[in-house]
Amino acid sequence: MNNHAASTTIEWSARAVREAIADTGRSKVSISDETGIPYATLNRKLAAKGEFSFRELLLIAEALGVSPSTFTPPAFARVERTAA
Repeated sequence: MNNHAASTTIEWSARAVREAIADTGRSKVSISDETGIPYATLNRKLAAKGEFSFRELLLIAEALGVSPSTFTPPAFARVERTAA
């Protein structure tokens, strides 16, 4: 993955997490407390200045009650193939 693609993925995931937090009406502090992700780390990653780990995304998804796929960029979506 080139630097631009990595940057785009980081920004996409950060935006998806920010939107999910806003949609659920939760605060960043409550998510930090529930997941164990330090607030400063969460805030930095929400600003796309760091990359969320899979573990962090799973913890956040669980705390928000959403599917982890909510935070997966469309380029990673599974495509079902049909038999010809």
